[in-house]
Amino acid sequence: MSQASKPLHVTQWILLNFMLLLTLTSSNSESLLHYTDFVYKKCHNETHIPDTLVSSLVQELVEKSAKSKFYQTSTGDDLFVVSGKFQCNHDLTVVNCHDCIVNTVTILKCSSGSLARVQLKGCFISLEPEPEPGPDQPEHESAKVDNKGLNLIVREDYLQHKKCGERRPWIEGLQEVRDVAFETFAKCVTSSGVRYCENRHEGMYAMGQCLGSMEVCECGECVSNAFQVAQDKCWGSDLGEVYLENCFISFSDYVRPRTRWP
Repeated sequence: MSQASKPLHVTQWILLNFMLLLTLTSSNSESLLHYTDFVYKKCHNETHIPDTLVSSLVQELVEKSAKSKFYQTSTGDDLFVVSGKFQCNHDLTVVNCHDCIVNTVTILKCSSGSLARVQLKGCFISLEPEPEPGPDQPEHESAKVDNKGLNLIVREDYLQHKKCGERRPWIEGLQEVRDVAFETFAKCVTSSGVRYCENRHEGMYAMGQCLGSMEVCECGECVSNAFQVAQDKCWGSDLGEVYLENCFISFSDYVRPRTRWP
């Protein structure tokens, strides 16, 4: 390399890193700006719970969100037990978390009066009847009854919501890059210590988080399941989001994560 070409090479390197820094700063600002955007709402079809129990539980969750970014509890009487939990994205401040949870409460009630789970970009809140565990039923699984009256064991990390972007299967090598990025990310989220990770690999961006009460091995399994859904359902898509019961992921084929859908 000639002496004349070295300054140009250094200048290009500096400009590239400066542009990347601006991009990451912009993406973080955009993410914080839209943390109250609605993602999905899921109503449960179980027996109606007395309003007094629901109101007291919601009030407790809202109050806790002013001090913490994750909380779960339950309340009830002789007839009903209701469990409630919320979690905010790791990159939100506690102030933003509280604001996010307050915004979920305004849309928490279903038209049928049943309990619900509401997911915004920056947080979720969930209220549901607490099942009585059977003698052979693990704590991380819940029982449902099918139309024949038989008890079915249902995993808690079942799919809640997914959204896939534009399909771009013609990009050569994209799937291989994505597979490596997903594997790298799964290791990152389980080793982070906070069950949250934001990672980039060869132009692929991925971000995700597990429920605060999950063990490391459970978190890794949940994230792996979420990526499997992304691979199966969003094959060739340029970006996507997958929400399971106890974790969520989002990914993009760009260096800058896209927090807004076209």
